[in-house]
Amino acid sequence: MPIATPEIYSEMIDRAKAGGFAFPAVNVTSSQTLNAALRGFAEAESDGIVQVSTGGAAYWSGASTKDMVAGSLGFAAFAREVAKNYGVNIALHTDHCPKDKLDGFVLPLLAASEAEVKAGRNPIFNSHMWDGSHEPLNENLGTARELLERTAAAKIILEVEIGIVGGEEDGVENAINDKLYTTFEDALATIEALGAGENGRYITALTFGNVH
Repeated sequence: MPIATPEIYSEMIDRAKAGGFAFPAVNVTSSQTLNAALRGFAEAESDGIVQVSTGGAAYWSGASTKDMVAGSLGFAAFAREVAKNYGVNIALHTDHCPKDKLDGFVLPLLAASEAEVKAGRNPIFNSHMWDGSHEPLNENLGTARELLERTAAAKIILEVEIGIVGGEEDGVENAINDKLYTTFEDALATIEALGAGENGRYITALTFGNVH
């Protein structure tokens, strides 16, 4: 099938929530790993999400180039073409984007999708993740609020991380401490800052140790 439209992606999320399950979100770094993920989804007869991290996006552009935006756009274009051959819905997502990577990763990709939507087409990515978990909560949510205004207008779902996931990913390692657990107060602050869907659709990555 073609890459999921914004409407189909929203239906996927609603279906998962109603059914109490989650779709696999697979990080891919090459055409080989992307093809493997698509084959896995098809054989399992499951819709799913393929995504790139900052490191994965850089690698997609070429190991000597390391251009996260070019790599992400190349990944999306390749996925958009080959996904047509599979009978499941596939969504495109960008994974953890910390503050120091915003200008070189999510913001240019968001601008590219805004241009597509303005021209009457669907956004390039179905969702983007803003990872402000290393920032003070008010700053994390302030940036999330600014991003949500733009993602909502571009028919994109925003993912926000509230709390820090333990372990190591893309060279970032988090120590074991109380910050690894999102509090009830953190969740309430998120709703107060971003709303409950009326300001645009978003997903919260709440943390429970080394999972979210």
